[in-house]
Amino acid sequence: MLFFLVLIFLVTILYKKVNITKYEEEPLSIDPKFDIVNPSFTINNDNEKISVSANKGNFLNNDLILLKNNVFFESSNFKIFSDEVTFNKKDQTAESKTDSKFESKGTKIIAEGFSIKDKGNIILFNGKTLVVLQQWNLYL
Repeated sequence: MLFFLVLIFLVTILYKKVNITKYEEEPLSIDPKFDIVNPSFTINNDNEKISVSANKGNFLNNDLILLKNNVFFESSNFKIFSDEVTFNKKDQTAESKTDSKFESKGTKIIAEGFSIKDKGNIILFNGKTLVVLQQWNLYL
């Protein structure tokens, strides 16, 4: 009888250890196709800070990073969404050749890509571009 109790005890301990080991390995697994998970950067210019984030990224060289999956630029004045952006961390510039959406107060721009130049002071939209301006009614 004591033998069976000890056996059950050992089996229980081994079973829990195997399950704990499996559980610990899964959250730490990283997709080997990406160098960075949840990259986050800031573009600083004289007027504002632009936060840059994505779900995944790859280093292309010392300065260039390819950001992928839900790439998001946000400042106090605008937001830009895209799925793939090349970010230059040295020059603090960015470029996308995929569908992008820009939003600001009273303005929405949907384009086939964009470029951020001069540390965020200049934003250029590429390819077919749709600009939607909100109509303002002024009562004097």
